[in-house]
Amino acid sequence: RMLPRGWRRLAVHRSMSGDPSARRIIQLRRLLTPSVSLFKTSGLSTQPDEWLSIGGVRIKLEPPKHPELVPRLYVKTPPSQTVLRHLQWMLQKDALGQDMFLIGPPGSLRRRLALNFCELTGRELEYIALSRDTTETDLKQRREIAGGTVRYLDQCSVRAALEGRVLVLDGIEKAERNVLPILNNLLENREMQLEDGRFIMAPQRYDKLLMEHGKDELDRWRLVRASEKFRVIALGLPVPPYKGNPLDPPLRSRFQARIVQPLPFQEQLDELIHEFAKVPPKILSAVLSVSAALHTLSSLPSDSSLASLNGPVNTYEHLKTIATVLEHNPSAMLSDLLHSAYPAELIGTLDAFKDALSRFSLPGYSSLSMCSVEGRVSSNNNQSDLIATLVPQEASSPSGACSFSVAGWAERTNHTTGGGDSYVPTPYHDDLLTKMLQSHTAGDFCLIGGRGSGKTALVNRFASILGYHVEPIVLYQDMTSRELLQQRTTLSNGDTAWRESPLILAAQRGSIAVLDGVHRLESSTLSALQRLIQDREISLMDGTRLVGEERYQKAMEASGLTPESMAERSIHKIHPKFRVIGIGEPQKQTSRMGGVSSTQTSWLHPELLSMFPYHHVKPLPREEERKVILSKVPGVSAHKLDQLLQLTHKLRSTSNSMLQSLAASLSTRQLVRVARRLAAYPNEDLYQTLSKVCLVRFLPQLVKASFVDALAEVGIMPSAELLENGYRPVVYERRGNQLQIGSVKVAINGDHQAAALVPDVLFFDNQQHLRVMEDMLKDFKLGEHLLLVGNQGVGKNKIVDRFLHLLNLPREYLQLHRDSTVQTLTLQPSVQDGVVVYQESPLVRALKSNMVLVIDEADKAPTHVTCIIKNLVEGGEFTLADGRRVVPASKAYEYPASEVVPVHPQFRMIVLANRPGFPFLGNDFFAALGDIFSCHAVDNPDVDSEMAMLKQYGPGVPEATLRKLVSAFGELRSMADDGLISYPYSTREVVSVVKHMQEFPGEGLGKVVHNVFDFDSYHPELLDLVVKTLHKHGIPIGASSTNVTLAPEHTLPPLQSSGQWTVGSSGINSKLIPIPINIKGPNLAHTEVYPVERSEVRGWSFSELKSFWRLPMHETNYVECVGAGVSPSDHHTQWLHVVTANPVSLYSMPELGTCVQCLDLSPFLPFTHRWNKPKLKLMCLEGVHVGKVLVHEAMSDTLLMVDHTSKEVYRISGDSVGVAVKGMMGLSPRKEVPFSFIAGLNSAVIFQVGSPSLKWLGLFEHTPLAVSAILPFSLTNVLPLSSTQWILQGPEISYVMSCTEKGPTGHLYEVKMDTPLKKIASLSCDGLPSHLLQLSLNTEQEPPVQSGYSRLVAAPGIIGGIATGFPLSNGSSVSLFSASDHGILGASSEVTAPPTSLPFEGELVYPHHDVGGASEELGVTIVDLPRHTYRRISLPVTLQDGTLHPCKPCLHLCPLQDGGSLLVVDHCGGVRIMETGYHLLHKSLGEWHTLVGEGDHLPLRVSYERDSGMEVTNPKHGKVDPNNAPHVGGNTWAGGTGGRDTAGLGGKGGPYRLDAGHSVHQISDAEKAAVPEEVKRAAREMGQKAFKERLREIEMSEFDAILYQKMLAKVQRQVQTLRVMLETLESKSSERQWIRHQTSGDLDDRKLIEGLTGEKAIFKRRGERAPELGAEKLYPKHVRLLVDVSASMYRFNEHDGRLDRSLEAVLMVMEAFDKHQKTFRLDIYGHSGDEIEIPFVSSSRPLTNNKERLDTLKKMAAHTQFSAAGDHTVEATRLAINEASKGVSDENFVIVVSDANFSRYWISPKDFAVLMTSNPNVNVFAIFIGSLGNQAKKLKEALPAGRAFVCLDNKDLPQIIQQILTSTLL
Repeated sequence: RMLPRGWRRLAVHRSMSGDPSARRIIQLRRLLTPSVSLFKTSGLSTQPDEWLSIGGVRIKLEPPKHPELVPRLYVKTPPSQTVLRHLQWMLQKDALGQDMFLIGPPGSLRRRLALNFCELTGRELEYIALSRDTTETDLKQRREIAGGTVRYLDQCSVRAALEGRVLVLDGIEKAERNVLPILNNLLENREMQLEDGRFIMAPQRYDKLLMEHGKDELDRWRLVRASEKFRVIALGLPVPPYKGNPLDPPLRSRFQARIVQPLPFQEQLDELIHEFAKVPPKILSAVLSVSAALHTLSSLPSDSSLASLNGPVNTYEHLKTIATVLEHNPSAMLSDLLHSAYPAELIGTLDAFKDALSRFSLPGYSSLSMCSVEGRVSSNNNQSDLIATLVPQEASSPSGACSFSVAGWAERTNHTTGGGDSYVPTPYHDDLLTKMLQSHTAGDFCLIGGRGSGKTALVNRFASILGYHVEPIVLYQDMTSRELLQQRTTLSNGDTAWRESPLILAAQRGSIAVLDGVHRLESSTLSALQRLIQDREISLMDGTRLVGEERYQKAMEASGLTPESMAERSIHKIHPKFRVIGIGEPQKQTSRMGGVSSTQTSWLHPELLSMFPYHHVKPLPREEERKVILSKVPGVSAHKLDQLLQLTHKLRSTSNSMLQSLAASLSTRQLVRVARRLAAYPNEDLYQTLSKVCLVRFLPQLVKASFVDALAEVGIMPSAELLENGYRPVVYERRGNQLQIGSVKVAINGDHQAAALVPDVLFFDNQQHLRVMEDMLKDFKLGEHLLLVGNQGVGKNKIVDRFLHLLNLPREYLQLHRDSTVQTLTLQPSVQDGVVVYQESPLVRALKSNMVLVIDEADKAPTHVTCIIKNLVEGGEFTLADGRRVVPASKAYEYPASEVVPVHPQFRMIVLANRPGFPFLGNDFFAALGDIFSCHAVDNPDVDSEMAMLKQYGPGVPEATLRKLVSAFGELRSMADDGLISYPYSTREVVSVVKHMQEFPGEGLGKVVHNVFDFDSYHPELLDLVVKTLHKHGIPIGASSTNVTLAPEHTLPPLQSSGQWTVGSSGINSKLIPIPINIKGPNLAHTEVYPVERSEVRGWSFSELKSFWRLPMHETNYVECVGAGVSPSDHHTQWLHVVTANPVSLYSMPELGTCVQCLDLSPFLPFTHRWNKPKLKLMCLEGVHVGKVLVHEAMSDTLLMVDHTSKEVYRISGDSVGVAVKGMMGLSPRKEVPFSFIAGLNSAVIFQVGSPSLKWLGLFEHTPLAVSAILPFSLTNVLPLSSTQWILQGPEISYVMSCTEKGPTGHLYEVKMDTPLKKIASLSCDGLPSHLLQLSLNTEQEPPVQSGYSRLVAAPGIIGGIATGFPLSNGSSVSLFSASDHGILGASSEVTAPPTSLPFEGELVYPHHDVGGASEELGVTIVDLPRHTYRRISLPVTLQDGTLHPCKPCLHLCPLQDGGSLLVVDHCGGVRIMETGYHLLHKSLGEWHTLVGEGDHLPLRVSYERDSGMEVTNPKHGKVDPNNAPHVGGNTWAGGTGGRDTAGLGGKGGPYRLDAGHSVHQISDAEKAAVPEEVKRAAREMGQKAFKERLREIEMSEFDAILYQKMLAKVQRQVQTLRVMLETLESKSSERQWIRHQTSGDLDDRKLIEGLTGEKAIFKRRGERAPELGAEKLYPKHVRLLVDVSASMYRFNEHDGRLDRSLEAVLMVMEAFDKHQKTFRLDIYGHSGDEIEIPFVSSSRPLTNNKERLDTLKKMAAHTQFSAAGDHTVEATRLAINEASKGVSDENFVIVVSDANFSRYWISPKDFAVLMTSNPNVNVFAIFIGSLGNQAKKLKEALPAGRAFVCLDNKDLPQIIQQILTSTLL
């Protein structure tokens, strides 16, 4: 009854020979005596007759040969019943000679059972932790070189077999396949063939042979005996549910298995109570209860929220850690301890954790904060203990403080390499330090936090407090378990040796080993440290063993060895103060669908969770972060800092996943950097700074829009000065030893020792690159390292080289690639004379000296490789492969000089990387390490910068050609940004084209650009898009010089004399009345700026039409008048102006511009009667008002002066200038007479037809002048002759009115018209040049050369005429010559306006409207009087989509500055620039031929230039070869080449050139076209036959096939674009990896020493690594397209084509997603007024052919026609979200394609917005493809930012879908 509980059922006996009853008495006495242990574990000394029995299983104990190899202090007193039953089973297996396999959940229990077994039985141990890097050499024998000879050293399995030890194989599931099978024969038969020629033989067989042949014979046969005591204990996890490889069946059959589950609740509680007597049992019971509950939850089926952890979590592993903390500090908060043991927040199971806590009442304690740590030195081997003193956070004094002892180095506190100089105390970090101190009392721990959250600073502060030395260990994905523990090297004599890693050195010295990057390390590699972390024991590769201090002492006592003897046997002590601190980043928590986590980065698996307690380092609270920043940067602007923090914490707390991804870029570390820059440069624009920090330029459109909205919400807006004036010019200057770029000045490096390494590159300065360098210099001056990100070919390398050249800084260059490793970044190993030597990489060479390291292509290397850069940039330490340590220069004194590489204080790093995201999809260097650099986005140069640069590369290339290239490539880059094309054409390609044209100016631009675009020759859809873009900008790629389509010329009737005008000497007087002018304003007009799709029409062929674009007019707008003026800042820049009515607007843009501004003039005009449409004229001013425009409204006689540059509007009015509006309101529309506005040269006349008065307006001065003239006759028309003369036409008589700048004169001279041309329609203000006048009149006598001598005349009945004899004066006469119409304009043509005169070309251009044909057409007729010809050009009507206000079709013409071009604008806003002048056309045609290039159709020949050495004699024709054979050299034959004297080519001294036709021919297009017609016909027939056969296979009619192809043709380009995007996304995941340990392939640099020793598996090769079995499966993305097929789609299709767009959109998606089922699951459902869910396409049965796709489209169209009215958008969306969330997918997308007809069915946008964000696991987007008015635009603004799109053109749909699919791939 007095036996302890657990001992009544099963007794353990360690019996001696003698009386059994006596032994029982002794045993009972031991039980009843507390001071006597049942097992003498402190010093096991067995005698020959000693036995061990458990539950009747009895084995004999034998003294170990090497007692120091027997495990110590693992057997608990008393053991639990469960442990005893396991040990009983193991004794049974041992007695049977069977090997054991202990299988169970992660944790130390299985391993400790094996060690218990060895300790109880006194067996020596061989232990190996298996990993994916374990090879057969680690198990059998390893080659080593000693004394120049290769020797074999036995490894663990061989040593165990020969010495009779227990071999523990820990982590069976981690070893790669085909590694463990080498043990099969050893396990089964106890036999193994060794590499050194020996053969291990089973003991029975060996003993039998020994008796037969003797020892010498067996030794000669090289046979060795396996010990009969040899046993194998394998430890493994069950796979599945845990990750790993399943057991190979042959291997499995050789083991006996036993499952090892966690101990029962009561046994664990008894053990805890027994071991931690100071902790109240109630506390221990509560902690154990919570652990049991969490373990039970994690073991539930997969529908549990904890099922994402790949197996149950062993929550019991940290119970003793929690109890140890409570024993040291009873005031510790239990919830914090439990959360560190089970980091629920980090693994996404916080709700389950909180639920478990709520089920048990845990004692609550106030949170404690670290106040001080006081040292107290004790005399324990000259080491010290420390006392940590903690106080409650709410206490203002240390009253109520608690203290507990912690391990540390009191004599080194605050004087260590981990000193916390940069640490700024905050309550949150102090609380974390408290938790770290508590965990430190129990052992090791791990910090998990985002980038820049302060993990390293906390560790350094922690080490400084406790006096620890920090041993930083940078972890990376390719690191092996061997490299983590030991590194293989060679001695100076070539012998191989092992060097301890920093981790082992830290264990021996008592330092803190900081494992930086535990999230990067492969799971099996980190698991190799389990025994070190949990048991403080580890076995190394060379056989060395490290054990904890207590076990080390016990081993010495048991073996009687001294420390020196232990060291000789490679057994060393682990310092008791040694600690391991892990540092990692949290795993990315993405959506969890169907209970299965879709994240691919869940590194916190159950086995790793059992290794450490975890502390989550979150970002600082806002006020604490503000305190830290102000402490480090006291001079920063408080306002800007508040805005910065407000934005940062908004991003961190948002539920928008896209914005959350940007929060990582604004870590505390980055915020300090931004604040430092703002403090140094107070005028810095915060908007621009944050745009660079977050690389806004390269964000996906959705994320960019969301980020800009977030900036606006916190008041961070772009600089008003920048928006208004643009960037200021940047210049640089080198003066003395100073460099100034822009406003930044720094000293130039004066050290010329490495002058050869200073880059000197050809660089042409441009503003954009200078702005980038100015920004770089700002950060460089602050001591920052730089990161330049941009597309390829934008000049990143050139910018950096130029930057360093200006600073005279030498550089080291390092280019990364996909095969870059951490080793190649630092040291490159090689073999010299049999010794491995290490060559320093550019990185190491640069950091040692005052150099700049330029790392190029950083995105090509895996991010886990470039992680070493983080330590270097942050001033941390890391160890090189040769054992040297890289340390800051300030710490170099702490180490021997030969062991360190000090980092030079001036060392800088500049990293170059391509932009992240589509289409590059490289490794996102910016996302991994962007916050440790000062980031700069390098974009392609802007237009001006690129033009300036190209002019320097190609000074001989015409500027117009350069502008075509810049504009075309600029649009191609925009298309790449939008995802329409996959390749982002860069400045590098443009420069290459310009260089070619500079060197070979005879080659046409259309041919040279093939050098860039021939890459796309085999992608017809892409090439078609590229070619159309180039043609649009006037680059004639693919054009032929014969593609000239000028309008045909027709002969004009000759000019005949038509009478004359005579100016009388007398006239009449008019009454002049000055009018006071009242100018109101200025007022700012509402202005919008729109991009225009400008097309240069001469890309494919040459015609009069030069360019075309559409004005973005409102659907009710129509054009009233056009004009052309000059820019006030540059008189060579011509501005085009178009005034429109309904509403009245002024559109203005430069002639070569790509954007148009629209000024709304409606508010400045009075209201007119609804029947009186506005009648508008405009006039472009010159002189003092240059750049301004007069706009006259005829119905109200309103005059506006508009300054389009400043957007200012002035209203000009006077007492008599305008007619009162009130007087017009009562008039009938038919009786209203509009005012006529006739524009002259900076003057105008306003009158009404039939009125005896006019108003003259002069604008020669800043203040306009106005004069009213009262006439004695009624006016019918007014014609301007010049700036000083006007012709006033009356009903019968005309008069000449003279004017000055002060106004008209009162006297009018009568003009007698002795001619039938009395009603003049138009009269040019300028005269014809004399030579054109001579040609026009067909006279050889040159007319008098006098300015303005002649005028072009147009009048009814004639096609054109000329009047000579100007200027008019009293008594002068004018001769008229005209050509009769004779029906030239055509009976079906209606001339819509008087002709426009081009006097410098002698042309009149008539606009006309052709109504007689099948369709209406507009056109112009060009009458060329000097050449006596005319041409007719038809122009199609460009109807505005959705035009609701039809007006009469017409053209508006205006001559341009060059005198031969016209601005032609139709009534719908179609703008054309036409060249009609003969001379200008001739010049442009020559330039076009130059662009196209000539000579490709001509044969080529090869010629050689050489010196024949022969003198010429007499020139002669030479002999004629009857065979016409080619002759080279000589002087005999005619037609030879390269000879002398004779007629030929390429020679010298001949009389003349003679081509005998000897040339090199190549296949031409004509030869291709010469294929016989019957062959072409046969080929077509074969194609048709195959096509019909395919149709029969899919049961598709020819009609349906044609219909489908027509539909597909409309979206074929978009389909190709979308396919390219999807394929690019897929290709990223299919990259091959290096597979190591191969017997062939590329030599693995990491295995050079193995190669020296003769091992075979020293190669690596590329291959697709098979995923680990049990690892997380990669699931496809689920895209559910929800299409609106309601009645409104059919009803309004005629209005805006919404149904057609919807069907085309679905077709595009179906075609593009075809053959991508592995990556994307596509479902297409519809909804209408009848049904909520209409299935069209199911991912379970994807469509396979065109017929099925066409049937789907037909079904959708039928639903829209026959469904009832109504809408179920909300219900259908809710159902789609619910259905999408049920599947197992990587990501879920629901894309709602609908019209914007929400208001009709009372659907609230607010409710729909809530629905779209209701499920965080489903990304919901809406695409509105139909809209009445601005419905869609308003609805988009009401929905969540970035979640809604308006798509009224299907060409935008691929871009939208790309944005949707890439929105979460940041």
